Amino acid sequence: MNKKLYHLISLSLFGFLMIANSFAFSKAGVIDDYTTQVTFPAGYQIGSYIEFVTVSPIDAGSSGNYEISISYSRGNVAAAATFLASISHYNPSLWREVGRVNSNGYAGAGSDGHNFTIDCNTDRFNPRFRIRAIRTMGVLTDPIVVHVKIRSINQNGTWSALNVTGSDLTVNKLLPMTNDWSLYVGNSHNSNGANIAIKALENGNVGIGTATPNAKLAVNGNIRAHEIKVETSGWPDYVFAKDYQLPTLQETEQHIKEKGHLQGIPSATEVKTNGVNLGEMDAKILQKVEELTLYLIEQDKKIKQLQTQNDNLQSEMKKIKEKL
Repeated sequence: MNKKLYHLISLSLFGFLMIANSFAFSKAGVIDDYTTQVTFPAGYQIGSYIEFVTVSPIDAGSSGNYEISISYSRGNVAAAATFLASISHYNPSLWREVGRVNSNGYAGAGSDGHNFTIDCNTDRFNPRFRIRAIRTMGVLTDPIVVHVKIRSINQNGTWSALNVTGSDLTVNKLLPMTNDWSLYVGNSHNSNGANIAIKALENGNVGIGTATPNAKLAVNGNIRAHEIKVETSGWPDYVFAKDYQLPTLQETEQHIKEKGHLQGIPSATEVKTNGVNLGEMDAKILQKVEELTLYLIEQDKKIKQLQTQNDNLQSEMKKIKEKL
């Protein structure tokens, strides 16, 4: 056989085997996407659900990471959304709502422009998904066909179609989308390591510029904003109440001599160590401003009283001079 022809046949056979293996691998369902559709009848109610698929993440469930995208129309209502579900090893048998990462809601309805959400039961022996009704927008006499596509981000063993219907108004928990989340930024063209831009922890703390946030929002760096609104309670209008015990100036002076700062205001050492609560500090500063206002009002009354007394003395002195 011609050597060149032999080589060509060998390459063709190799290519055919690769395609066949790839097809067999895909048909085995290891990394295939899954598409389906479910129909909600015209009279469906909030809480109605349809369980539509059982999944099988490999490696004892630890590979469970799925994007679930749905779309539907009903008369003049059209909407779509994408959800991100995380199923890991040894999860509880519990229905929880899946987090939405994309919202193509019904026009003009904002975040309420959706009829359906996705629930996931992470039962380690039978993990599965369902679509649950949260609204009934559209022509109420029309059924809704919901088109579904799931992408297994990691490998999934098998997909098993379901058609289990029912109603559930008890779902009050959310399915965690991840244990933690990081955003690293930097220049990929040089050898420097990236910087931590954002870090989200399992407890809900979010850090900017720090990988270990110790508050709901921890920022390692400067903050610049056009406006910051702080909500707080205990606004100190009580200073103007009739029964408020206003410290005397002598008491205030004595506290300053002993402590080196105003009463009720943290010292420089405390601020350096613990920082300050903006809302609480604003309230304390306002309290001192209101107390100062009362001092000024009191001083103004005394000054006016002295002025009156001085005017009276001046008038008496003038009368005495006139008699002399």
